[in-house]
Amino acid sequence: MNKDTRIQDCIDNHETYVLTLAAMPDKKLAGKLEAIHLQMAIAEQKNDSGNLELLEIWRAQTIEARTYKAENNIPDAVNEIEQATNQIETFVAEVETRTEVLNDYSHAVNQSRPKAKKEEGSNEQLSFF
Repeated sequence: MNKDTRIQDCIDNHETYVLTLAAMPDKKLAGKLEAIHLQMAIAEQKNDSGNLELLEIWRAQTIEARTYKAENNIPDAVNEIEQATNQIETFVAEVETRTEVLNDYSHAVNQSRPKAKKEEGSNEQLSFF
C-alpha cells in the first residue's frame, strides 16, 4: 500500500482504528506513541513529508484512543493466549469435578449393592439346561 492509500485508509477508518486502539493496554499505547514520536523525528530529519503526514494521523489516533479509554473506562482487550489458558483451566476444572462425582457415585453404588456369593460346586444355572 502506498503512502497516499494508507493515509486515506486511516482517514476513512478513523473511528474503527481509535476503538481498536482503545482496547489495548495503556502501557502499549504509550509505547506506540513513543515509537511514533521517534519515527516523526526521523521523518523530519529526512524531510519526508508523506511519512510525516501518516505518522501525524497515527499520533492523533493514538492520543484520541488513550483519551477515549480514560474517559470511558474501557477495559483492556483480553490477550488471546490468556483467554485460551483460562478456557483450558476451566475445562480441566470441570473434568476434575465430573471425575469426582463419577467416583463418588460408583463408590456409593458399589457399597449399596451386596455382591452375590458364589458357591463352589453350585450347578444351579446348569440345571436349566
